[in-house]
Amino acid sequence: MGPPQAQVRITVEGLLKAAASCARYAWLRTRGLRLILFFAYAMLALTILEQGRIIQAQQRLIRHLYMDSVELTKARLSQR
Repeated sequence: MGPPQAQVRITVEGLLKAAASCARYAWLRTRGLRLILFFAYAMLALTILEQGRIIQAQQRLIRHLYMDSVELTKARLSQR
């Protein structure tokens, strides 16, 4: 006698469980990339909005510093 052979039992219940498992992940496979891209674009949009706010704040700071510089120059010229 030879070595015992492994028996493979394929049941309807097993096939249904495997199909349900595949169906659960099929939704993720088909829509996963879309979800990732949507999230990436949302983050990109938020980054662009934040950059706009930062640029405006820097513009205000530059104007303020320029006005201070003009006032200092006038004060120095009036002291002479």
